[in-house]
This record gives sequence, C-alpha cells and structure tokens, in this order.
Amino acid sequence: MGSVGVLLRFLFAMLLVVALAYVAARTLKRIGYGKSSPSRYLNQIDYLPLGPKRGIALVQVVDRTVALGVTDQSVSLLMEVKAEAMAERAADAIDGMDASPSLSQFAEEIVKRWKRDDRS
Repeated sequence: MGSVGVLLRFLFAMLLVVALAYVAARTLKRIGYGKSSPSRYLNQIDYLPLGPKRGIALVQVVDRTVALGVTDQSVSLLMEVKAEAMAERAADAIDGMDASPSLSQFAEEIVKRWKRDDRS
C-alpha cells in the first residue's frame, strides 16, 4: 500500500504542476506577455467586420490616420481620415452617445466615398 500512496501523491503533484502552468500561461497571454514587440509607428484604432474575412480597419500610421479595406487576399487604402474629423467625432461621442454616428454609418460613408472616387 505504501508504493500506491507514493504513486498517488506523485500523480497529484504532477496534476497540480500542470494546472498551475496552464493558469500561468493563460494569465501571461491575457496581459500580453510574450508578444512580439509592439509597433512604434502603427496603431489599429478600430476594426469593423463586414463579413467573413472582410472588414474596414482604421489605422494610425505615424501622424496619419487611414481607413483600410481588408480581405483575406488584399489590403486596400480606402481614404485618409482627417484629424479634424476624428476630433469632431470624438467630441460628439463625449457630448452624447445618441448624437454620434454608429460604426455602420461610418462604414457606409466610406463605401459611398470609395464608390464616388472610383467613378471619377
């Protein structure tokens, strides 16, 4: 019975070590430890999915903000977003959530401008 007790204690200790390692790995992943170094010049501000593997990303590149159309095959520049427009939208959002346009309205505006640019 002594060797069975030792074996059970060993298995319990191993299970405990594996569980603690799993919890530690999940916690470190959640706080961002172990990621490649964050970009200094690029920052994804927002992303709006438009379907499977398609969407619009709002990205800050150094001192410019651009809207990008993203699919699984390509990334296309849709438009540059002016800093004044971003500040105006932020002020509207602060004043009242009901007064600010939704992300879907923003996406519709980008699609309209993109189609208008394609015609000219």
